[in-house]
Order: sequence, then C-alpha cells, then structure tokens
Amino acid sequence: MSERKVINKYYPPDYDPIRAEQALKKASKKLKTNQRDVVTIRLMTPFSIRCSRCSEYIAKSRKFNGKKELLQEKYLDTFKIFRLSIKCPRCNNMIAFRTDPKTADFVMECGGVRNYVSKSTNGASESAKVETIDETLERLVSEHNDEEHRNITGNSGEDRMELLEQRLSKLQREQEDAEELERLKKARTLQLRKESLLRDEKNKQQQSGSFGDEELEKIAEQAFNSKGGISHTKGSLPAPKRISKSVRKLRRPTQPLKDDQNPLGVRIKRK
Repeated sequence: MSERKVINKYYPPDYDPIRAEQALKKASKKLKTNQRDVVTIRLMTPFSIRCSRCSEYIAKSRKFNGKKELLQEKYLDTFKIFRLSIKCPRCNNMIAFRTDPKTADFVMECGGVRNYVSKSTNGASESAKVETIDETLERLVSEHNDEEHRNITGNSGEDRMELLEQRLSKLQREQEDAEELERLKKARTLQLRKESLLRDEKNKQQQSGSFGDEELEKIAEQAFNSKGGISHTKGSLPAPKRISKSVRKLRRPTQPLKDDQNPLGVRIKRK
C-alpha cells in the first residue's frame, strides 16, 4: 500500500496545471448543482407504511437515514414542497412521500402504501396534484358564491324572527343577571350589618360581665371585713387603733444615747 503523504508525485509530460484546475472546478460545480436540493437527513416516518414490493410493515415514528429534496412546485407560489425518500429495511426498495401544505399532512408518491388514512387525508388522491393559482382562485370564488347564495336563500322572515327572539332572550338574561347581582349585593351588605351588630352586642356583654365580677369581689370583701368587726370598702384604709396614755408617756433617758445605742438614727431633742 502506497503512502498517503508522499513528497514526490508523478506528473505526465503533457500535464497542464491550469487545465487540471479548471476541470476540477467544473466537476465540483456540476456535483454541487446536481445535489444542491438533495440533503441527507435523519427522519422519522410520519405514518405507518407497507412496502409495495415485499409487504414489509414499517411502523410510525421509525427512524431512517433518508434524503430531503426540494421540489420546483410551490403551493400558491409561496409554500415550498419537500420530497422525503427512505429505503425499505428488508428489500431496499425506495419509498418516497412528500409534504402537502393544503391538508397539512404527507402524501405517498411511490414505493409504498399508507396503512391508515384519516378523514383529513381522505382525499389524498385529489390533493396529490398541486393546485395552481388559477385553480385556487376559482375554488375560492366558487366557495364564496355558494356561501352568499346560501345566506340569501336562507335568510327568510322566520330566520329573522328567530334572530330577533335570540337577541331579546339574550337581553332578558342580561337584565336578570344584573338584578340577581344587585340582590346579592344587598343581601351581603345586610349580612355585614347584622354581623357588626352582633359583634358590638357581644363586646358589650363581655364588658358588663367584667363589671359584674368586680362588684362580686367588692361584696365578698365587705362581707369578710364585717365578720372581723371592720367595715370599710375596698381602697379605703382601716380606722387607726387608739393608743393608751400610758403607752404615750415614755420615760426619758437620763443619759444621751450614743450612735451605737440609737440604731434607728433618730435625734432626740432635749428640753
């Protein structure tokens, strides 16, 4: 096996580097233009498919290495359409399907059959052909004319009366709702007033109950004092006891008291 990174290379005698470079550029440009709209991607099948050659079942959301190709057709000359192609894992058959902007779904082209067709894609055969701008305009105009004709023929006197009755019933319901809302507001304010009155009454009862406890304490104290021979109310001082004259007359000391003999520190005046 020859070396990959060699220093000496063989060039024929008629080798022209300019022509070789031009030929290489042309080949690369042709390769790019051919595969410009084809990209290899990793994709998942959007629906279950059955291969038309070997009847192989391909489940939905199965991963494949496929190719994405941009088609020249456009839906309403605005939306791009892509073709996605994969190979059957059993027989290597090419299976292709493309996007359908009209139904926001995919349409099978070749190589397989779609197992389940929903209601939205029931007309897949009709949508397989891309609509042109003229066909789309004609379809929209015909739909508009049909709708106008339906409105003209359908708006008879009975329908107008039904519309009028519906409006009247709607206004009546709105009026009833407003009355009900006003009634609820009044009931709420009345309930709040009752609650405030009950709260005030409860506070008054609590205050009166505290006053009654104080009065009971006063009565009990008076009864206790009357048993002991002293009658006075709470807060008033008891009457002072009478002191006899013998107790009042104290014998004066003959000698002055010293500081250590006078523990109270009272200074007695001498006459």
